[in-house]
Amino acid sequence: MGVAASRLGGLDGVRLARPVVRTAQGLVGGIAFCALWQLLADRHFVLAVYFPTATTTLRSSFFLLGHRDFWVAIRDTLHAMLEGLAISILIAVPAGVAVGRSDHVYRITRTVIELLRPISAVALAPLAILVFKTGIKPTIFLVVWTSVWPILVNTIYGMRDLDPVAYDTARSFGFGRLAILFRVALPNAASYVVTGVRIAISIALAVAIAGEIVAGGGQGIGGWIGKESASGSLVPVYAAAVIVGAIGYLINRLLELVEQRALHWHESLRTEHGR
Repeated sequence: MGVAASRLGGLDGVRLARPVVRTAQGLVGGIAFCALWQLLADRHFVLAVYFPTATTTLRSSFFLLGHRDFWVAIRDTLHAMLEGLAISILIAVPAGVAVGRSDHVYRITRTVIELLRPISAVALAPLAILVFKTGIKPTIFLVVWTSVWPILVNTIYGMRDLDPVAYDTARSFGFGRLAILFRVALPNAASYVVTGVRIAISIALAVAIAGEIVAGGGQGIGGWIGKESASGSLVPVYAAAVIVGAIGYLINRLLELVEQRALHWHESLRTEHGR
């Protein structure tokens, strides 16, 4: 009993140590990146006006966080991003389930999806401006367009990755189509859907800012960056980029934690945590 308890204690210690090690590795990578950035800026490979040092940029980032106007810009950008992302999920998940469940529908729609998926938000920006004019609507449209594809494709793959043995077992227990869908297929695809959402979030944040620069009417972080660029000072622009990167990291990390809590039973997560 004592040996077993000590082994269990050792395993618990290993599990607790893994997040700490991963966090430390991430910090080391971030510090190394900043050191390289500082070195390149100090050596003046690029003119300082176009490429400020890491220390100057980080100081400016902390300075920006004390400005109410910048927090308003962050709020507006997150609003456009999250609204567009929510619409993408409402479109992509049901569509992915419908396509992934049927071989015939999958074969019919596959070519169309592959043709439409590479069209970038930049190519559609003039259309968004023409239809929605300026403001938040063209930004939301561009976010929806770019976010819907990773969620749709991952949902399709998740539905098609269902183990035939699990399907046959459910059928042998008398489960109908809807019961198999909600109790077998969707739980199996859940991890794929969350992965698609995580990919879409990083794209959505970048596209929301780009949309605000092009058609946002001065709103959000994109509008703020446009104004600062027009003034000729690029240090605040770099500082805003650092803050945007931090926001994207925190959102992705939050979703990862939610996934670990909600889908801890899923095979893919158990395999990942066992490493």
